[in-house]
Amino acid sequence: MSDEKLTLHDIAALIVQIEPTDVADLSRVRKALNIIAETSPIFVQRTIIEAVNKIDQMIGEKGSDTSDLLAGIGALIEEAIDAMEKSDEGKISFSDSKDEQVSIENDPALLEEFITDSQELVASAEAALLELERDPENTEAVNTVFRAFHTIKGTSAFLGLDHILKLTHGGESFLSRIRDKEIHCIDRYADLAFRSVDMLKDLIEVVQNSSIGNPIVAPDGLDDLIALLNKPEAASIVTEADEEAVKMPLRLGDILVAQGKADREKIEAIAADRGDQPIGLAIVRSGIASLTEVGRALRKQRFKGSTKPTGESSIRVRTDRLDRLIEIVGELVISHSMVAQDKTVNSGIYPELQWKVNHTDKIVRQMQALCMSIRMVPLRATFHKIARLVRDLAHRRKININFIPVGEDTEIDRTMVDLINDPLIHLVRNAVDHGIELPEERESNGKPSTGTLLLKAYHSGGNVVVEISDDGKGLDRDKIIQKAIEKGIIESGKGMSDSEVHSLIFQPGFSTADKVTDLSGRGVGLDVVKEAIETLRGRVDISSEYGKGCTFSIRLPLTMAITDGMLVKVGNHQYILPTINIDMSFRPDAKALSTVAGRGEIVIFKGK
Repeated sequence: MSDEKLTLHDIAALIVQIEPTDVADLSRVRKALNIIAETSPIFVQRTIIEAVNKIDQMIGEKGSDTSDLLAGIGALIEEAIDAMEKSDEGKISFSDSKDEQVSIENDPALLEEFITDSQELVASAEAALLELERDPENTEAVNTVFRAFHTIKGTSAFLGLDHILKLTHGGESFLSRIRDKEIHCIDRYADLAFRSVDMLKDLIEVVQNSSIGNPIVAPDGLDDLIALLNKPEAASIVTEADEEAVKMPLRLGDILVAQGKADREKIEAIAADRGDQPIGLAIVRSGIASLTEVGRALRKQRFKGSTKPTGESSIRVRTDRLDRLIEIVGELVISHSMVAQDKTVNSGIYPELQWKVNHTDKIVRQMQALCMSIRMVPLRATFHKIARLVRDLAHRRKININFIPVGEDTEIDRTMVDLINDPLIHLVRNAVDHGIELPEERESNGKPSTGTLLLKAYHSGGNVVVEISDDGKGLDRDKIIQKAIEKGIIESGKGMSDSEVHSLIFQPGFSTADKVTDLSGRGVGLDVVKEAIETLRGRVDISSEYGKGCTFSIRLPLTMAITDGMLVKVGNHQYILPTINIDMSFRPDAKALSTVAGRGEIVIFKGK
């Protein structure tokens, strides 16, 4: 009998007969259950999905004793059959209404954790899809997206979030076909994958904004999208717009101890004295475990370590607690500076006190540096959002763009990440809509039909620099001057440098666009960009060559927190200069000072 024709009763009978180690039969049952789940009511679908997850666990633990899991699968199948029969008798009512209830009673923390985890998984899936579209053979990217959908599906089933459950289940079916090479993530299939991620984001946002017990209204088009995911061949090209966390491989000694083959203290003693000798060989030579036992442990270690290790662990901390910690450390730095500058400490009468204060200063500085590093986050997530934006905008304009992100691991103060998001989007929209020409225009100008958009971030002199560069038409100096004169901003462009002319585009309402589009062209945006960046104590610079492209450089301070400074006095005024901007400092003696014309003073430094 084909998998498509297997019923729950057939599967229940098959479960009793198959061996726990028979991967072929387990895969057959898994496929049949997925087919049945597609047309089953939600209350049955949840049970079937739980059974499928247990089958996945059995296949992943090949070689282990999984008979208990098999028995659990059988019980779930019986439960699903029971539910179906009761449904047929009218004892259970089910509605496919677009309203559902958030059925997490008295546990908002669980819902909050689900939302946070899901948002992270969706972000990783989106980044992987962008990679997959560039390289449809990227198996790891497919697996990343699949794991995201699978993990969200499992949790949503537990929480009773049926809309998300149905969407992720359909997404899994679709991604399975990509993973099995039945279809490739290109053209309409790529668009369908992105649509499913967008819909998943919308659903998560709906859940986030809903109160417990209030109805959740599914976004428009959800049912149609789920139908397409189950039958992607019907999709048309759209023109508009983990299981558990990966674990570190087990150590060989840990495996032997867990199996009862060795004592932990003896293993640790051998590990300490083995020198350059491999730990496995050292254990065999010591006689603690046999060669066969060590060999089996090594095979298990390789199996467990087949996935890439994360290399580090992390925990979640509430943002307000982190902010409070940083504030307290800031106050500590200031208080310690006051103590260190006290006359009693610096008098030289108490050298031991001075030594203790200096030692404390070192520790306080280390604590300050650590807190500053805690505030820093990489720009990776922002870069991924921009990559998706560029893709969608390019599709809408029917142009080809090679998006090149550089420096996405560059770190910036976390309070600034969200604040620079809108300015970056404005600049990218302008680059795509006004900068990069249509393919035929580029070819007529001797350019490749595919435009290039470079998003680059790096550290420079205590600042973070973010550059948006395109190889489009660039800024037209004459056109800018003409528009500025028409608007009464300037009277004439004579004597103005390119930099001065280019800065005119930051005037409110200024635009050189010949037509207004749904992307840009109304003259609203660049003045907002400049204002937002200056609010962050930064600046925007422009470099452009007409016909060849344009580069916007955003220069921001590394952090919005405490900055070390040097207090200097000029006349009756005092100033604080950031130490990061001081190349050299010195204390002149009286001989180096000279008076000029009886009024000002100059200092002689290195003979100058």
